[in-house]
Amino acid sequence: MPKSSNVRIKEIAERLDLSVGTVSVVLNGRGDAMRISKATQERVRAVADEMNYQPNIYARRLRNTGIEKPARLIGVFWNYLYADEIMSNVYRFLQEEADSKEYRTEFTFRFFHPDQLHKDCEIITSQQFNGIIIYGISDADEAFLNESMPNLPVVVLLRRAEKLHSICLDDYAVGQNVARLFMARGYRNAGFIGSRQRGRSATLRKLGFLEQCKQYGIRIEERWIKETPERDQKGGRLAMQEILQEGEHPSILFVSAPQQVIGIINACQKAGVHIPQDMELLAYGEYSYFDHLSPTISCVYLPMQYLAATALDLLLTVLDKNIQMPINRTLREEYQFRESCGGFSK
Repeated sequence: MPKSSNVRIKEIAERLDLSVGTVSVVLNGRGDAMRISKATQERVRAVADEMNYQPNIYARRLRNTGIEKPARLIGVFWNYLYADEIMSNVYRFLQEEADSKEYRTEFTFRFFHPDQLHKDCEIITSQQFNGIIIYGISDADEAFLNESMPNLPVVVLLRRAEKLHSICLDDYAVGQNVARLFMARGYRNAGFIGSRQRGRSATLRKLGFLEQCKQYGIRIEERWIKETPERDQKGGRLAMQEILQEGEHPSILFVSAPQQVIGIINACQKAGVHIPQDMELLAYGEYSYFDHLSPTISCVYLPMQYLAATALDLLLTVLDKNIQMPINRTLREEYQFRESCGGFSK
């Protein structure tokens, strides 16, 4: 039998034609105390070693420390491309949520590269953690998780995953709602700036936005749709410069990568284009410095505190109730209107 690092005690019991209880007792080191024969104990350990059985970390700590309910170990895996303020906020809110509700949890943070999550296969399937929270997976990363199916609950953030527990927005609807805002504000032309590094969620937001603008008759010229290699200030500045060099510019702009906002403002200031007088701007995603720019920046976003609380609640519920069927929770976006773009017209 090929070795696997997520073998269950039940599989070992079936292989040996023994009860799950007997195998569990032996692997927990209580074979002698329960008067299980030496021969049976040797058989169990031999097959467990052959199948590369790894004991559950939670059970091992419970056994070794004598604590009635030791802290659960939660692995937080994060796509390094999104190592920014959102990451630090989620990590902080996870800890605050655990503290406020007196959950006995410990968090371990780990970065991964997009499409390279499989390189962490050993640690993900080793049962070092009681559960895992992951942010920023790609299609390839999701396929890996579906194939490896680690023997512990996995909660994916901001992406709907059919075979995994997940928390997400209806990103297509978010894009549609941004178009509705632009329509409600009376604009008949609009632009879009984003990044080519976008994942599925950003693609759906863009698609929902563009298709809903088309239905409303909001004009979006091809030259007003810019996607840059990087999702940073430089990318935003270059994209905005290209739009402004074409002559006519849109009356309102949807910025899908919030890191590009400062670059966009810089390009507009140098070209003498005033926000919001000459062009309004709405960003996707909330950053603390949006309140300190000139103008201050309006945005559509998902509150990170709510995301973190929902993720931890879902993971612990799955652990406590041993839920196997994937659970998906769809959250609603919120708007923060500041100087760069007003709200929905009454």
